[in-house]
Amino acid sequence: MDQITQITRRGGVATVSLLSGDELKIPSAVYLERRLRTGERIDPEAYRAFMAQRGYPHALEAAMKFLALRERSEKEVVSRLRRSCYGEETIARVMETLTRHALVSDGRFAEQWTDSRKKKYGRGRIARELRMKGVSENEARAALADFSGEEEYERAYGQAVKMTRKFRGDAKKIAQALVRRGYGWSVAGKAAEAAVKAAGPEAGS
Repeated sequence: MDQITQITRRGGVATVSLLSGDELKIPSAVYLERRLRTGERIDPEAYRAFMAQRGYPHALEAAMKFLALRERSEKEVVSRLRRSCYGEETIARVMETLTRHALVSDGRFAEQWTDSRKKKYGRGRIARELRMKGVSENEARAALADFSGEEEYERAYGQAVKMTRKFRGDAKKIAQALVRRGYGWSVAGKAAEAAVKAAGPEAGS
């Protein structure tokens, strides 16, 4: 047995400090089912077993709410549940349920992410973002397949046109700005030159 010395609740997690120096990190939804009090004696392993038993329905509900806002990658869902201190076995059960019912899909997420980001960014940046979100190379490539080179150039050119006045018709600076947005140097350079040429002398004024 151990004794509770302090309880703090922050960010959806209850942190229970014990006299032994041990700590329990409890998802708030689970904690509310079985509240604890400072000074109370407790068997940490028994409470951990309770957390494992009751964690699944709460973790599944939390994941569903998270997914209701927009499409998420599997990595995002897992990270969210870990931040709420659900156990790895509980998280694995939740992900298996979500995958089985097609409630989470990296392929679907990649398609929607690409569609929303290509309005402003190039293929390079979108590909990096998808990798950071945990999307596989194959799924990222499939999502970017519909983002043709022609469309990417048109997007880059449209942004270059808007940048001509800001950079006073300096094609090099415009190209550098486009590269920072994930466009390749070739696309960025051509778009910048074309935009400056179309703007004419007024671009540098």
